[in-house]
Amino acid sequence: MDAVLAGPASLCCLSGSIHSGESKGKVEQIEGVDTYVVEPDTKTANGHVLLFFPDAFGLHINSFLMMDAFAARGFLTLGVDYFLGDPVWKYSKTPLNDPNFNFPAWKDKHYSKSEEVGAKWVKSVQAKYGKAGAVKFACIGYCWGARFVCGQLSKGGICKVGAIAHPSFMSESHLYGVDEPLFFSVPNTDQLFLPESRSRAIEIMTKRSKRFNMQIFSDVGHGFASRAFLSDPYEKWAKEQSFKSFVEWFEFWLSMA
Repeated sequence: MDAVLAGPASLCCLSGSIHSGESKGKVEQIEGVDTYVVEPDTKTANGHVLLFFPDAFGLHINSFLMMDAFAARGFLTLGVDYFLGDPVWKYSKTPLNDPNFNFPAWKDKHYSKSEEVGAKWVKSVQAKYGKAGAVKFACIGYCWGARFVCGQLSKGGICKVGAIAHPSFMSESHLYGVDEPLFFSVPNTDQLFLPESRSRAIEIMTKRSKRFNMQIFSDVGHGFASRAFLSDPYEKWAKEQSFKSFVEWFEFWLSMA
């Protein structure tokens, strides 16, 4: 039995706030897959590439602004549209409260297909950006993207370090495959990643002698790291602290790789 650690995406994955701002990157095609590409300023560029695996909202303004922020810290940042133009926000701006949006059907449609698209996309990204020997890859995954991060930190993956926030669809086998440093940023109360599952994740990584860290925030919900209500000072701080921790984690381990 492959025990579940983080449950399948659920209605909590549709909660949160849609942010506003002007994105700085552009959407390009990489082997037929829409990819948000944002380059760092030449003065801050660190030579590393960050793969961004989004939540169920896919390539939308929240993701764009987060990727812009990673680029501002020196990373060439690439975000994948593994929903192939069919993200949640295509159907509704308020999917949590929209009776006409069939989330279970959408989820079933994209669960396996997104894995196929993601695997193809990573190979294409590696071929395009990984030719120079000095290039190192990191990865970040929010909710739906967590298992993609685990895969890229496992044998056959291309990343030297990764991080996940409020995961879904994550089983023990995902962590048993992880060989590179992994950072978890999670709420203390999350119906998808329960306290006993957090403890089990820690146990697996510890027994396997793998590098990891787990950051737990109180009084925030699933999705806080990508869809926080920025009008709430604490939620805003938690989101920003999570981002800061990710960047510092990447910088440290890439410097050691």
